[in-house]
Parts: sequence; structure tokens; C-alpha cells
Amino acid sequence: MRAARGWSRRSVFGAVLGTAGALAIGKSVPAAAAPGSREDARMAARLDAHIDIAVRESDFSGAVLLAKHGRTILARATGFACRDHGVPNGIETKFNLGSISKTFTATAILRLAEQGRLRLDAPVSAILRDYPDPDIARRITVEQLLTHSSGLGNYWEAIAARPTHAFSELADYVPLFRGAALEFEPGTRFGYSNVGYVVLGLIVEAVTGTSYFDHVRTTIFEPLGMSATESWPLDLVVPGRATGFTRDEQRPGVWRNNIFVNAFRGNSAGGGYSTAADLTRFAQALAGDRLFARATRETATRGRFPYAKGQYGLGFSEEIVNGHRIVGHTGGHIGIASEVMVFEDLGWTLALLTNGDVDGYWSVNAFVKDLLCGESMSTSHYRHSMALAAAAQEDGVNAARVLHERRAPGTEARPGVLEVEAAKARHRGRSEAAERIGALVEAIGGVP
Repeated sequence: MRAARGWSRRSVFGAVLGTAGALAIGKSVPAAAAPGSREDARMAARLDAHIDIAVRESDFSGAVLLAKHGRTILARATGFACRDHGVPNGIETKFNLGSISKTFTATAILRLAEQGRLRLDAPVSAILRDYPDPDIARRITVEQLLTHSSGLGNYWEAIAARPTHAFSELADYVPLFRGAALEFEPGTRFGYSNVGYVVLGLIVEAVTGTSYFDHVRTTIFEPLGMSATESWPLDLVVPGRATGFTRDEQRPGVWRNNIFVNAFRGNSAGGGYSTAADLTRFAQALAGDRLFARATRETATRGRFPYAKGQYGLGFSEEIVNGHRIVGHTGGHIGIASEVMVFEDLGWTLALLTNGDVDGYWSVNAFVKDLLCGESMSTSHYRHSMALAAAAQEDGVNAARVLHERRAPGTEARPGVLEVEAAKARHRGRSEAAERIGALVEAIGGVP
């Protein structure tokens, strides 16, 4: 959702299930395996074992729900919802979704289009008569907003100059981008835009005559049974809501919460809260064509523009891994790293929600892709980067550099992974290891 202080190295970068009870730290809900599902049980056991590794090696804190054809295979929560008081995460804990909320906005827009209440090729000016920059509104379309190809940018520098509680309704964001020039000609390329998704939320309000928050609640969340999904403001007491935490790099072992760098209230661009079970309900509704018609789903999830996770469509990402198609969305910010994935041809869905630093998310995300789709270039950069960091710490910079030189064709190091590994080493009081990783980055030319 947001690019903010220190986030360059933490970027990420997507039938109704019964929910299980709250979990103790590190415990799993037993999978309700179907008769003859030995392979599913094996998958669950392997993922369960890897989560143990992610907790140990990457301080993984969050919830994971893996399901196949609507049946829970593994549901597990680890870490703390509140480190201050030692409150553990549970499978029913409500996590910040970051930009995953964009899929709700896209769903609302696409359904309005199906109902004939708006056209995706319509200019914004045809819907938002009071848009602050009429010339821009005439040049960009609803579809370009959905695909991040409108040329509109972001508002994080502008929002930092005002108290965060000043932004609780979508209209509060308009002054932040009033008068801002387009970053490129609409429709010519991809440029991730939170402003664009705020505008989409305003379009929902204009077309429906109700608030964006009420509309998605009554037309998406309530019909799907997503009772634990909402854009609650930070000052509201919400039982079971997780706080995001990030490592303090200056003081080993110290953690900081993300309250003062987090949005006061989520909006149509991101920042809402949900549980792993609710997010799974949404994913399975998408896969089962219960959000909108199949033709609309196929159009929405078809990639249009190159994106960090493959191709970006109409509010959904598309990635092909070893011939398997994955659609969904990610969300990230300081102390937030999450993803929802639908493995279309395999019948799997994954809800991965975290409230810690991004390395825990990376670890589980890469493992699940390899587990379900097989090792691929999709995860090779991450695995190579982790191997480099380990080699630098254990065997020295020269050994890591040799490993990098012998890498498989097409495999590169990811600077963000190396930077996070260095930060984690500092946090764990291993300053020499952190320096070695930093020296490695310099030795291999800053990595692409």
C-alpha cells in the first residue's frame, strides 16, 4: 500500500470455511483432510514444518490458511498480535491487509460495470463532475485507474505533513493530489498509484450514492460472511486486531510498533483489516465466480502490464509459475506483509497475513510456491539471495561472491532481501555478520 520511511528494503513488492478457535503460539489447527488425501496431509506437514523454520529464522508472526477445493488443509497462527502485552496471534486475529484491499475496490467497480451503472472505458469526468482537475479527469478512464496506468501517482509525502487522523473519509485525500501533474501519458505504462484507487473509491460513492465503506460491507463482505473484515480507524477498540511490529536496527532485540507510520483508517487503496478465514472466503468466491461472472473474472485477472509479481490486470495480479496460473494481490508496509493467492488450475487458495517484518512473509510465500508449483524462476532470486546472505555470514564475503558468480543463468540477487538480512543480523546483535552482508552488496556491484 505505501512506500514510506525505511520501506525501500522491506517492500513486498494479490464455499465458506468454518473458522477455527484462537491458537497458542506455534500451534496449528489440524487439517480436515478428506478420505484418500494423503498428499494434502503431506503438503500440510511440510508447510507446518517450514513455518517453524520461518519463526526461528525470520521471526515470522502472522497467520497462514491453506485450503484446497474449499477444504482447510492447514490453518496456523504464530507470533504476537501485541508484543507489549504478550498477546498471541490466533487464526481469528485481524491483520492489516495493506493493498490487498484494492481487490475489494476493483470488485465493487467491476460489479457496477456488470450492472450497467458505469463503463470501464468511461472518462473519470463523466462520473466525477467535481473532480479537482477537469483536464486530467477527461484524459483518464476507469479501466486505467484499475490497471495503474492512469499516470496518477501517490500521496505519501503530502500526507506526512498533516496529522494522520485528518484522513478518515475518501474526500479527505482529494487536497493531497489536487493540481498534481500526471506522471506519464495515460494508458502507456504501469505506475503503481494509490491516488488512482482513492479515485475509484470516490467513483463507487458517486455511482451508488453511499459511502465506499458501507458499499463494500453490504455488497461484498456481508454476503460472503466476511464479518471480521472492515476499515476500522486506529483509535477504535477492535478486539483481536493485530498491531504491526518492525525491528529496531539501532538497538538489538528491540521492536517498534507501526502505529505512528500507519494510516489512521484504511481506504479504497488499502489498509483495511481481515482474518485468514475471511480472506479465504473472498479468494474462494473469486475462484468460484461468485464475485462476478466468469467472463468478468477472466478479464479482470488477465495481466495487462508488467508488475513485480508478474502481470497486473484490473485490480488483480497474474503470475504463471511452471505453467500454473496464480491470481491475487499483495499488501505491504512497515510491519505489514500479506498476500492472497488463488492457484486456479490446482484448486489451492492461500491467505498469508503477517504483522512483522517482510522476511517472514517472503520465507513462507516462496516455500508455498515451490511446494505447490515446483521450484521456478519466480522464487530463484529469493532463494539465491538467502544463500548469499548465509554464505557471507558463515564463510565470508569472498565465498558468497564466488557463489554469486556461479549462479544459474537468469538468477539474480535481490537487494531488498540482502538488506533485510543485514538488518535482522544487527537486530540480533550480530553486527559483524551485518557488515559482511553489506560488504557483499558492494562486492557484487550493488546487485540489479
